[in-house]
Amino acid sequence: MYAYAKYYLTPLLAPAVLAGILLGGHWMWLGIGVIFLVLIGGDAIFGKDTSQPKYAHPRLVEIPLHLALPFLTALLLALAWSAKAHATTAWTDYLGAVLGVGFLTVGYGLNVGHELTHRITSREAMIEGRWLLAMSCTTNFSIEHVYGHHVRVGTDADPATARRGENVYFFLLRSTVMGHLSAWGLEMDRLKVKKQWVLSWNNRILRGYLMSCCWMGASFFIGGPLALVLFLGQSLFAKFVLEVVNYMEHYGLRRKENEPASPHHSWNTNQRISEMVLFSLTRHSAHHEKPAVPFWRLDACPDAPEMPHGYLTTIVFTLIPPLWNRIMSPRLKQWDEKYGMI
Repeated sequence: MYAYAKYYLTPLLAPAVLAGILLGGHWMWLGIGVIFLVLIGGDAIFGKDTSQPKYAHPRLVEIPLHLALPFLTALLLALAWSAKAHATTAWTDYLGAVLGVGFLTVGYGLNVGHELTHRITSREAMIEGRWLLAMSCTTNFSIEHVYGHHVRVGTDADPATARRGENVYFFLLRSTVMGHLSAWGLEMDRLKVKKQWVLSWNNRILRGYLMSCCWMGASFFIGGPLALVLFLGQSLFAKFVLEVVNYMEHYGLRRKENEPASPHHSWNTNQRISEMVLFSLTRHSAHHEKPAVPFWRLDACPDAPEMPHGYLTTIVFTLIPPLWNRIMSPRLKQWDEKYGMI
């Protein structure tokens, strides 16, 4: 039962964030506090999990994916509602709500959206995944990540591969701008092949903009200008975390353009709680080796290059560049000795 139940941990985090928003005041920090406690504390206490169970009933493992859209919709609507319901709330408390919702928008919504938009043959999965991505205004991710990043990972042509010595804050800007431009280039090439007009409903990027505008419009309708600011705040924070994750997943690892993506081209971690909360995104080495494989079938790849710790702890490390460089330099040296620096 553990093999099935472990992926239900993430939906259980949403009520903590929701309760804090509904209670208002200092309680708005409840959600982000619980998230940090569960991920950082849980990874430190419960260690690694390299098991690879076989699932006789995979539909039971998929249910938490489809809970993401209704759960996060409730959170975004509650955040918008709080703009009027808690009119006297201090901005510092609203910050707690924005951070809590933003973390779930990226860790649950964007992560599930990533999983679903890899299922390119399923129209239903693509629609559901893109609505989740629209919550963080990143629907272009469904294009650039699948058709750009997975093709160019580990090369200078990939905006989402961080170079050695590159500051995380510079990377955030470069990856955001160049990744968006790359998505536009890929979409224009697709439309050109299909002989379809760029400024039309066939353009997935323009449709993505409209999807994000729907979330913005709903927020404004419920809570006015402040609600719109809160939505944009959590969206911006979610995008920030996404790019930090991009930074740490491939930092300094190189691949020849004609070389297939292998497990050693991604930083991996098998920390138990990170794996549970993030639907095995932590098994990133296996994901790049076989991107079409669903999350519950990804290999642990215990011999792959290893992150310093679980995902949230590693995110904190990246935000302090001197500490990050001190931690990663020995790991990159080991990688060079084993695989040869390119």
